[in-house]
Amino acid sequence: MRESGATGGRARPDAAEVGQLTEIWRYPVSSLAGERLASARLTLEGVEGDRACGIFTRDNGANIYPARDARWNAAPLASARLVDGRLEIKAGGGAWMAAPDAAERLTKVFGHAVELRAYGDADQPRYGRAPLHLLSQQALDSLRRHLPGSAIDARRFRPNLLVDLPHLAGDIPEYALLGREFTLGGMRLRGTVPCGRCGFTTLPAGELPQDPDILRALVRQYDRNFGIYCEVLDEGVIELGATLRLAAPPKRVVIVGGGQAGATSARALRRLGHAGPIRILAEERHLPYERPPLSKAGAPAAVILGAEEAARSGITVDLGTPAAALDLQARQVETAEGEVIPYDTLILATGGRARRLPGLNRGHGRVHALRLREDAERLWQVLQPGVRLFILGGGWIGMELAAAARRAGAEVDLFLRGDRLAPRVLPGIVADALADLHRANGVRLHFGADPAFEEHADRIACRSGGQDLSADHLLVAIGMVANDGIARRAGLDCADGIITDENGATRDPAVFAIGDVARPPGGRIESWQNAERQAETVARHILGLSPSPSEPPRFWSEQFGRRLQIIGRPSPEAPLVTEAEGFWDFGHFAIGLDRPEQIHRVARRMREAPRASTAAAPVAPVARRRHRLCASHELPEGALVRIAHPGHGPLCATRQNGRVHVTDDRCPHAVAALSEGFVDGGRLICPLHFAEFDLTDGGPHHAPEGCGALRIHPATERDGQILVDLPT
Repeated sequence: MRESGATGGRARPDAAEVGQLTEIWRYPVSSLAGERLASARLTLEGVEGDRACGIFTRDNGANIYPARDARWNAAPLASARLVDGRLEIKAGGGAWMAAPDAAERLTKVFGHAVELRAYGDADQPRYGRAPLHLLSQQALDSLRRHLPGSAIDARRFRPNLLVDLPHLAGDIPEYALLGREFTLGGMRLRGTVPCGRCGFTTLPAGELPQDPDILRALVRQYDRNFGIYCEVLDEGVIELGATLRLAAPPKRVVIVGGGQAGATSARALRRLGHAGPIRILAEERHLPYERPPLSKAGAPAAVILGAEEAARSGITVDLGTPAAALDLQARQVETAEGEVIPYDTLILATGGRARRLPGLNRGHGRVHALRLREDAERLWQVLQPGVRLFILGGGWIGMELAAAARRAGAEVDLFLRGDRLAPRVLPGIVADALADLHRANGVRLHFGADPAFEEHADRIACRSGGQDLSADHLLVAIGMVANDGIARRAGLDCADGIITDENGATRDPAVFAIGDVARPPGGRIESWQNAERQAETVARHILGLSPSPSEPPRFWSEQFGRRLQIIGRPSPEAPLVTEAEGFWDFGHFAIGLDRPEQIHRVARRMREAPRASTAAAPVAPVARRRHRLCASHELPEGALVRIAHPGHGPLCATRQNGRVHVTDDRCPHAVAALSEGFVDGGRLICPLHFAEFDLTDGGPHHAPEGCGALRIHPATERDGQILVDLPT
């Protein structure tokens, strides 16, 4: 397991040992006493052979009901057992008898003619019940304390499984299993509902006398319930002494921020297998949407997480619900309306707000910023042919809006305090090329300017370089300020952004930060791709999964119908290595104008460079832990099956020529489930781009450029079970 450092996340806890199986009971005939077993096979119906038969009256064929009808109250004094699959009955103090002969003995016991019949026929439907009744030793001890004069024995309550739960609290500690999966000897069960008890509990059973006080105590002290019902999730054999393990309850993840990073992290958590609650607190009243279209000619904002997907995925999105305070010690967030929301893991994705010029906006609606959907809608309403627009700032927002405004027919003046466009990012040769592109399309560029703007009711006045200029509107595009206030007030480390490690973890092990508000060691990158990458990284880190293969940073911008692409992390002072028309290669990054093929080649080079430099290095062994995957019969020859694993995520399993192969159920190159593909010639074929992966070593064949290998997980079969060794 990974250890938590000062800024690392908490490792995913293993299932804790909370108890042990002490008794196994089977009741081959309903209402009769059962048999105590050393081992039993569990099926989806419960203990194999349990309550398979019933006692029916001969005169009208009705199923008998002790406690409802006193004629049948002697039923628990008789016992039933299975010997090599053959039913035997013991009643009236006699010896064990085969079922056909035992009916006459039961008739004498009851004083009424009865017969034994197997459930399942149309005229003898099996009564509805939960598959397993589980009862704890602690519950029996609790009842003994309430009834010190009564003979409290598990046989009165007819459990299938009696367990000792010393590590769970409460008079009936098995209630902690309700609604949760647990394992018993490696087999998965789930607690469903409390087990209701009736008058049958008070009847004499064996040497136990009738005792109505027991039911009275159950009604008064235990709401008529005793023990719980469970459903069987895995079929197999259990034995006395089996360990009961209970996984930690699903973690509650709260995400503050309903933008791209926040919504994408929620989707990634669900896709990667997080089963606990996910709640997004979104300050805006819109469903999460992508921001890049806002600056591109008024393109509609694409919804990232729609209402239908959120409901289907079990993700709660609270719109118009800003977070106001964060309590790190109590692990809770307080909203602006005063609601206190607890969390186990918190993701801060609060983004940023546009920088503004102090004292400029006088409320006439002529000064604009661009950060929210409302900002874009308001701006595009006024960009008409003949309108003059001032833009302060030569970064990406300023350049893209200048281009979009010109295409809308507006006149544009772009003011830059520096001597080139995007001076903190672009080398001079690229900035000059973009400046030429803007001038060619009618943008008036004012370099080295220190303009003074003033808003009036009918215009924007500007004094710059000794000139008095006038425009209809002004866009202030001078960057953003990180919305880290809630983190700073809570005591997290901040510096125009929340300080994180490379995994998005803050110094509080339960709190992460992603997107524009996060400041990792390499500095903040304000881009669509970075928000996506950080969301995936944090989700995998929270779930204890291995990180995705590293990808070089990417960025793109559209201006005047030209697409500028950057691969790698640009530096304005980097020396030029090679140049072609519209393409500049600086070694550790490259920039192209409508040059996707060259950018793709550089991306491939960057991906392969780390591999080449470490090709001769020895491969460190991967620490793995063995897990149960499924029963052997659930994976027939030739099948390709998706199997969800709560800690690792979805797996893809197949059996070829009798051998089991297991890998992650995701293509290394695309978001595609390999379990939806097929196997041909010993290779697993991706359903999306038909890349082929060797089932032995995961090597790719006929795959897209840059496609990595599959992770193959060793698998074995033993005692009818398939086991897989997964990385810790």
